[in-house]
Amino acid sequence: METLIRIFTAVLDFFSAVGTFFGELSKPLHDIGSVEMLFMGVMLVAAVAGMAAFGPWTRKRKPGEYPWR
Repeated sequence: METLIRIFTAVLDFFSAVGTFFGELSKPLHDIGSVEMLFMGVMLVAAVAGMAAFGPWTRKRKPGEYPWR
């Protein structure tokens, strides 16, 4: 029973933290130096870099084109 209560409490804490995180993001942008905004900026840069490197426009290799074969 204690395990069930711990799991339930952890799930509630997680959703509370996520709600607080996105609540902080909705504040005006004069707080651009906040940790949440920096985190969102880093994630946006990582997503853009990933799309630039492995986007749908890159040609997929055929099985015979691998250099180690």
